[in-house]
Amino acid sequence: MRTIKEFTQHVKGHIRNKEAHDAVEKELTYHLAKSKHAWQEKGYKATDAELRAVREMGNATNLGVSLNQIHQPKIDWLLVIPFMLAVMCSFLPLLPAELSLRDSIIRNIVIVIGGIVLTIFLMRLDFRKLERYSTQMYILGCLLFLIILNGNETINGVVFFRVGPLELKGWMTMPLFLIAFAGLFAKQKKPLWLLLTLYLIGSYCYLRLPDISLFCSYSAIVATLFYASSFSRKQKLAITIAFSLLFVAFICYLMFAPLKSYQLERMQTIFRTDLDENSIVALSSTVMKHLTWFGTSSQPFANAAHTDFALLTILQTYGILAGVIIICILGFIIYRLAHTLGYIHNEYGRLLITGGLAYVTTQIAYQILMLFGLVPFISMPLPFISHGVFPMLIGSVPIGLTLSIYRRKSYI
Repeated sequence: MRTIKEFTQHVKGHIRNKEAHDAVEKELTYHLAKSKHAWQEKGYKATDAELRAVREMGNATNLGVSLNQIHQPKIDWLLVIPFMLAVMCSFLPLLPAELSLRDSIIRNIVIVIGGIVLTIFLMRLDFRKLERYSTQMYILGCLLFLIILNGNETINGVVFFRVGPLELKGWMTMPLFLIAFAGLFAKQKKPLWLLLTLYLIGSYCYLRLPDISLFCSYSAIVATLFYASSFSRKQKLAITIAFSLLFVAFICYLMFAPLKSYQLERMQTIFRTDLDENSIVALSSTVMKHLTWFGTSSQPFANAAHTDFALLTILQTYGILAGVIIICILGFIIYRLAHTLGYIHNEYGRLLITGGLAYVTTQIAYQILMLFGLVPFISMPLPFISHGVFPMLIGSVPIGLTLSIYRRKSYI
């Protein structure tokens, strides 16, 4: 081998992971060209300098074998294992006989399989291909909203569109906006006013549903991506002050807004002295006060026991110990997502993980705070555990994307 091209092609021939070929070729070509230039400065002709640079790099076969081991696709088992444990815990709220939910177990098996399949698909997908479709993802999310907001069914004020067994709900747009905003924030040429406008359009759509949990999750994703982006501290401070004032104005609006009775009930906390003893807030507070370490099946909390209050059902049925174990599993998932950020140097990959981390953390933290009565009761699902298609599938998206990024961390 007398040329740089021959050397790099020989090295690439020993690397099985095709996705790593471009990165390896660019790196080898850069170092060899730099070495060639150094030999030329010493007085050697171009052909001789290139030959010496190739020889200096060493044996191409040995280098190729070594790089093949380095660039083998990797699976983050420390994220996969707690994810699988959390998924299996989704069956716990369905098992108490008093709740008559055993028929939902078969449906949950299908949902769990769907979540695992989606995670594997996203893990194998090269996440870098998604960045070029950031704008299209945002447009698709807005188009879905046009369909959902003109839906043909409504439950508790939340509108959705049903066609046979297919349901289009607001949660479906969350992964689209996550992928879209991660790509838009990664492109440093995008002006702040444009990103702010896009966020406000999405906020308007979410507030129209109305489902405050969707708006909270969406805002948490965009805000976290903004603070993790390359915008200046001055810009971040200005936006923080502006939105703090808007938040205060929004709280003031809720105090006087003509909300429905079920909305007012959900906005209460255990610190209200005028609670109806049959309200969700009062009932959940009573359950929390009578928890035991190993649980009881008497008088189960039946209101949304397997969805919005899945964690409360587990605490009551299986005890504080089971609840602590589940919280530790979910906490480790959060830790692992945050820990993975330290390995990633690709800006788009880093923002994807950051947005997914914000989504998962917001829901888990709110669920825990809600049980202790520290925040208003809203319809906030618990990722991986609350029963339903969307808590499982949408929760699987950040896990699959993180595994995809981790799988390619040696050459991105």
